[in-house]
Amino acid sequence: MGSQNTQDIAYLRESSRHRQQMPLYNAIPKVNDAWVAPNATLLGEVIVSKWATIWYNVTIRAELNAVRIGHFTSIGDGTSIYSNHALPHGLSSSVNIGKNVTIGAACSIHSCIIDDDCVIGAGSVIGAGARIERGAVILPNSIVPVGRMIPAGQVWGGNPCTFVRELSKQEMNDNYMASYSNGAADGGASQDAFSLWPREFVDDSAAAGEDTIESYAEKNYFANMK
Repeated sequence: MGSQNTQDIAYLRESSRHRQQMPLYNAIPKVNDAWVAPNATLLGEVIVSKWATIWYNVTIRAELNAVRIGHFTSIGDGTSIYSNHALPHGLSSSVNIGKNVTIGAACSIHSCIIDDDCVIGAGSVIGAGARIERGAVILPNSIVPVGRMIPAGQVWGGNPCTFVRELSKQEMNDNYMASYSNGAADGGASQDAFSLWPREFVDDSAAAGEDTIESYAEKNYFANMK
């Protein structure tokens, strides 16, 4: 009742008070119809394009230079992405991740360029200034050294990573198609896909005649308090 009197809607919200997006100076994260896990953290000039998915415990720090993430890209659980202050001339100081990229869990991504359709295996480290060309695959637990270029359509792995083999056209197509199955919900990422509230009580999904969160709370908890 006190929350109602102060126009505080906290009692209607999910219990987590974790801040997904935090501005820094004049830089504000921009998420365009993407799904961000409740305990992920986006700090500074982070730009996430449509239908991307940022999974649990991901930390993206763009306090020094921008971090850009393209359409349908998936950032796996526990991955850390951050940008360097400055790199030698000709190397990108920002993080640029293209479209349809799959980044596995527990990766560490420094300032680099990861082109479209790439796959980064779980536990990998991408060094500052690296460039991974279109469709390349980095095997799990690999380290891409600072400034290394990985050619398009190849598999690299190891510490430091070395050439393993060429990808077939079918494998590259399979990697591209797999990126569409990394979404948080069918038909694109949804902020309500993993809501702590029962599905029938989420406002925009309540069927005709069913209670919204507000009306349910009003009838069950506040009816006798007026």
